[in-house]
Amino acid sequence: MNEKILFRYIYELSNAAEREMVAAWLQQSERNRDILVALVKRKQQLEGAADQQAADTHWERVQAAMNEEVPAVKNIRPWWLYSAAAALVTVAMGIGWLWQHQHMPAAQPVKLSTTGKNKQVITLPDGTRVWLQYNSSLEYDARAFNNSNRQVILNGAAFFNVNGSPDKPFRVSTHQTTITVLGTSFSIHAREHEMQEIAVASGKINVQAAQLNINLLPMQRIKYDPVTHALLSDSTSLDRITAVRDNLLVFENDDLPSIARKLSQWYNRDVIIHGTPHRVSFTGSVQDNGIQPVLEGLSFLAGVEYKITADTIILSLKRNHKK
Repeated sequence: MNEKILFRYIYELSNAAEREMVAAWLQQSERNRDILVALVKRKQQLEGAADQQAADTHWERVQAAMNEEVPAVKNIRPWWLYSAAAALVTVAMGIGWLWQHQHMPAAQPVKLSTTGKNKQVITLPDGTRVWLQYNSSLEYDARAFNNSNRQVILNGAAFFNVNGSPDKPFRVSTHQTTITVLGTSFSIHAREHEMQEIAVASGKINVQAAQLNINLLPMQRIKYDPVTHALLSDSTSLDRITAVRDNLLVFENDDLPSIARKLSQWYNRDVIIHGTPHRVSFTGSVQDNGIQPVLEGLSFLAGVEYKITADTIILSLKRNHKK
């Protein structure tokens, strides 16, 4: 694997062709996947280091080791691929262990946050991908993660695609709730003082909280109130579960109050309704290219009139709109 392509992938700068090359390389062996995990983990650790000059020097040494030890995919024989991969993991981990014990604190907390204007796609040290929604945060200990545990704390909304590791369950802690998985994809909406919504796209998860211990399978969803312990369970569509990942607002026979709730949950903003809403039932999806384009789409498709203020979205229905 060309080290420049791999580093572009790690920094999320690669194009579609480069991503396909990396995907093919990762499929060739578990060692290759170990290399990627090691590099992503080391990068995230070094980004938060106090001694940035030493961190930069260390990262340059890792890149040099990559250049020397990893041959291109199409020009290697299987035995050399495993040997080179093992050598790189040894070099990266060996240099990393020495640097970490010289410069790193006992714990290395990492907190990744989004605002009301941006979202973020995160690759965790184990290769797990997280699509973090607006006004949300994800926290974990970079030093312990994937060594002694795979534990993250979520405040807000996110979609997870978890890499399988049977000996290291992946756990997401929210307000008074813990979700445990081995390898799966699922969505969580868990903002403080709101009903939590958890749904599974693939695999199986376990959800635990006060007076709650339940397993969920694909297309199953629960809504849980951590305060009252009220629980609702049903099934939902795959499009709705993967909406955060796919950047789509999905509507299914929604009236105006339901549209307002979904907009409020999606953007974490106050959405109010003016006037007496006329009857409407809207089914469809709208690409999230910002609040203004989304509301323009709803205006055309569902007959929704809107006004955006500094901290509020005001909705009403066009009186001449036909259901």
